[in-house]
Amino acid sequence: MGSGEPRNTTVTADSLSRFIHTFITTALTAVVLTPAVAQGQTAADLFNPDVVQEIRLSINSRDNQELHEHYQENTYYTADLSWQNLRARNAAVRSRGTGSRNPVKIGLRVDFDRYTTGQTFLGLRSLILDNNWQDPSLLAERTAMAFFERLGEPAPRESYCRLYINNVFQGLYSIVESVDSPFLARVFGDDQGYLFRFDYQREWRGESLGDDLGAYKSFFEPETHELEADVTLYAPIRDLFKEANAPDDAVWRERVDRFIDLRQLMRHVAVETFLAEDDGFIGAYGMNNFFLYRPAGSTVHRMIPWDKDNTFADSARSIFARTDENVLFKRALGYADLRALYLDVLEECARSAADEGWLANQVDRLAALAGGPAGEDTLKQFSTEAFLEAVDRIRRFAAERPGLVLQEVSRARTAA
Repeated sequence: MGSGEPRNTTVTADSLSRFIHTFITTALTAVVLTPAVAQGQTAADLFNPDVVQEIRLSINSRDNQELHEHYQENTYYTADLSWQNLRARNAAVRSRGTGSRNPVKIGLRVDFDRYTTGQTFLGLRSLILDNNWQDPSLLAERTAMAFFERLGEPAPRESYCRLYINNVFQGLYSIVESVDSPFLARVFGDDQGYLFRFDYQREWRGESLGDDLGAYKSFFEPETHELEADVTLYAPIRDLFKEANAPDDAVWRERVDRFIDLRQLMRHVAVETFLAEDDGFIGAYGMNNFFLYRPAGSTVHRMIPWDKDNTFADSARSIFARTDENVLFKRALGYADLRALYLDVLEECARSAADEGWLANQVDRLAALAGGPAGEDTLKQFSTEAFLEAVDRIRRFAAERPGLVLQEVSRARTAA
């Protein structure tokens, strides 16, 4: 409609009905949420790492059936979410995950503001209810994210929950903080920047994809500023990989540093390497499982970890495994100071993991928390025996990995 045309102000019965429904829903949401928040419940309470929470979803039975039957689709359904004495009404839920999608123990994304504008839950716009489908230990993801945070890297918060849908127990889930605007505000103190989730399409190790922005758009899903022009969103990402593949010369690093924080990249990959990550930035099948974030008014990106259930793969893995396969990381590692930083962070990881048995204690604590619900979880993919064996494997990793990494770091420094 042009700005000079009169607006049709006729109120129909349908529009009036929708207005009344929205008004009542918003009012009920405020009535339910306000008293509980006043009692001091916060997002930190929801993500308490020492508690197995209880989350209940109420969904229309027909919608619940369709949600499970069409689990490969991203169709949203209306639901109420309850935790303690808090309830978020008229939330939106959909199936989520890549390899973890299944109709038995469905992974879920919950958006609180999709149907009720401005609605949040404990200040959160959305939550991930991770089904832990691919991790028999049920604790690799949580342990890895806690370790990133321990090393001073931004990482989403996580806790366990027993999930019920229409009062039927669905098993042990992980509540995962969404990487979105509230996360950016909490971690960086600024939620105005550009956030992208890496969307795995095929094996890609950082080679230039040319000048076409569409090639980069397919790999990087915008989580903020979704409606801005492609050139605004993707030109800095294209230029990052264009410069990363440029010929060697004296200004390669200066040009690349304009588009990514190389020192933070070295830290990120060093933590993944210590954790023997199989599906990260220098993963076995190319880049995967990370977010890129750049502040408003800047072209410099930094990494945020995501989906770490493929960590703790091999305690004896070399700290240089696959470091020569990713174009960007290989070129950066060729600089003496960045290589030294990479080794320094690996040493920091090893000493931090071993300090007062932190990593081993983390595994024991989470295994104790997960053990009871895991035994009750009849929908999980793996047996309880497989759970116990996987926990023992990570315990061995915690015992062996720090010493092996320190030895290899020492040899690398000597060789340098």
